Amino acid sequence: MNSMGPCALYVSACGTIEHADAAAPALLGMDAKALLGQLVLNRVDGPSRERLRELWLPGEDPAQEAPPSWRHDLTVLRADGSRVPTCATAHRSADGEPGYLVLELTPLVRRALRDDVQAPESLHDALTGLPNRRGAREVIDAALAIGSRNGQTLSVACIDIDNFRSVNEGYGHDVAESVLRSIGARLSALAHGYCRVCRTAGDEFLVVRRGADSAEDMRGFVPQLISRLQEPLEIDGQTLIVTASIGIATHACRGVDFDALMQRASHAMSRAKRLGRNTWYFAPVDVAPSLQQQAIKTRLHRAIEHNRLTLHYQPIVDLESGSLRSLEALMRWNDEQLGQVSPAVFIPVAEESGLMAALGAWALREACGQAARWQRELDLGCPIAVNISAVQLQRGELEQDVLRALDLHGLRPGMLELEVTESALIHDGAHLADMSRRLQALGIGVAIDDFGTGYSNLLYLKHFHPSKIKIDRSFVHDLANDREDRAIVRAVIDMAHAIGAAVVAEGVETTEVRDALRQLGCDEAQGYLFARPAAADQVGDWLRLNSGQRYPARVA
Repeated sequence: MNSMGPCALYVSACGTIEHADAAAPALLGMDAKALLGQLVLNRVDGPSRERLRELWLPGEDPAQEAPPSWRHDLTVLRADGSRVPTCATAHRSADGEPGYLVLELTPLVRRALRDDVQAPESLHDALTGLPNRRGAREVIDAALAIGSRNGQTLSVACIDIDNFRSVNEGYGHDVAESVLRSIGARLSALAHGYCRVCRTAGDEFLVVRRGADSAEDMRGFVPQLISRLQEPLEIDGQTLIVTASIGIATHACRGVDFDALMQRASHAMSRAKRLGRNTWYFAPVDVAPSLQQQAIKTRLHRAIEHNRLTLHYQPIVDLESGSLRSLEALMRWNDEQLGQVSPAVFIPVAEESGLMAALGAWALREACGQAARWQRELDLGCPIAVNISAVQLQRGELEQDVLRALDLHGLRPGMLELEVTESALIHDGAHLADMSRRLQALGIGVAIDDFGTGYSNLLYLKHFHPSKIKIDRSFVHDLANDREDRAIVRAVIDMAHAIGAAVVAEGVETTEVRDALRQLGCDEAQGYLFARPAAADQVGDWLRLNSGQRYPARVA
């Protein structure tokens, strides 16, 4: 104990120890390697934690700067449970992060003390050594405080291991623990120097990223994470493969707290599981808080009952002839109390609250009714495309809903198309492929929407046999200037044509992109270049104005 002397800890903006000097192990009673990644709050007693929080968390004024230097008495907790009173001085590092500050600890006693004072609850998970849920709260609170002063955003990825119970039951508790340790190590290795990893529950991990572009950073990081996780694990002579469902939530650091951010990330993770597992889902930026979600659920139920939602329609044109090929129906809801509610908000609420089946059946009936009216009034013979959710596909009532809607309005099957997102195919590909064949046998078109944004798998195309593939706007927007986008779009077009499917490009806004798509052999397109989504009466006027024209006039 006589060897205890002053030491220095280099602490990140999230409060984790990124480096410890050679004297630190003697003072803290821990190997230097074991200290790395630990929350510094975990190495001090309760009163000292409150003093240390002043370094990261703002006071009453959120814009208040953290002190450039700081001095307090802190009591260090050693690994063996003994304690050491110290004089602590902190200096802000010029390098930012890691090393947001240097914490210098000078012991005030020659020997560590022992008494009956109870140590504060650990902020670390004993199995993986990662911050636990309490530790994650400290990490996120610190990141939010720092980020709010710098105008940054925080992104949180909630990672849940798929079917982990089967690992526990099939291989035993020891193997299951080894799997969790391995996953924690893989996440930490992948995220090192990039973000913070925590283990918040049995088979649930958390990845936290703060920065000016945290959402975009996370979008590039998550596919790597999915790929790394499903690499085989060798444990006790056995090979295991695990996958994960990941939900990501992003918010400005100012104006949000730990619980709200975790709730959004958890909801997004649940959505990823419903999409078929081994995938990820980004929560919409404007997702509603829990109290507002309840209000949306109540009002949405009434809106469906009293037919208070509407459909807007966006034309899809043939790129070769310029003629109208179909119209996509898009849900809109303007509530008298809530105002205009985005589909990105009310669709997830409908799925989570059991209203999606009723909402989807309403959309089918409404779209078929409008198609029948345009057929009578304008002699319009092109189909209406209706988006179908994963929830509708899984309930097994879709075919009956489709046939009832067609029969109700006397509409022939060829006047209806169904659009299914690529990620919805993950859940039960064989069942959906069989249903797709039956629907197409009736003359109903089935399209894969937003192609390229989900967990892509060519087997889905082989078995699903879509009549159309819609290329997501993210690959189309800069098509005229980006060689990589052009190569991807060309490959999708060639692949689709090889299996007999037409290709629709979404988000076409310029004539340059339109012409590039024509050169690549794309069949159809939709976007603001042709027309924005609009209510049925406005679209009716557009149809009258542009009937028979090549590349119809753009209507805002």
